[in-house]
Amino acid sequence: MDIATTSRAYFAMPSPSPDEKISLQASNTVYTYHCLCSHLLLATTTPLPSLPTRRHSHDAAHIMPLPPPAPAALRKNSADSTASTHDHYGLLLSTRQERQAEIITSDSGFEKRYLQRCGRCDLVVGYQLDWQQFSVDRTGRREDYVFLLPGGFVKTSDMVANKMASASAASSSNPMGSTVNVTEVKV
Repeated sequence: MDIATTSRAYFAMPSPSPDEKISLQASNTVYTYHCLCSHLLLATTTPLPSLPTRRHSHDAAHIMPLPPPAPAALRKNSADSTASTHDHYGLLLSTRQERQAEIITSDSGFEKRYLQRCGRCDLVVGYQLDWQQFSVDRTGRREDYVFLLPGGFVKTSDMVANKMASASAASSSNPMGSTVNVTEVKV
């Protein structure tokens, strides 16, 4: 079977415009985001601008719900599991979680934050809050939500477009294209 002939109709479909993508909240499209260092960090079915933001915080972080852990019965019988009925699905892919919480103080009080850092460059890209801020009887990291800091992520499409624009600018400034110096070594 030739994959080129079987998938040709799929690739002939027009891509949605950026405005259409934002209006397709919780669609089957997976949006990917990279750190400023170009490391892949986030995959979500809801675009980052469509996620709710913190209103009473100075950072205006995007609030992304995380998937619950699979029940033990579903993990054992993964072939019998059904598709999730949730509208949103988001994953942090290669972030590093700080084990120790940091206390952030402000005029309205304090927050106990567990920082999420880029796995490559250590840039802080988000955080999770402690359960004690929401409930007296629970402690530790709240793992059902993550707060994503604005300015720490680049859409994959924007990153690729910028790299292509940089490459075309470099090739237009050098009419010969990329040049490689080769030195012949005789032994």
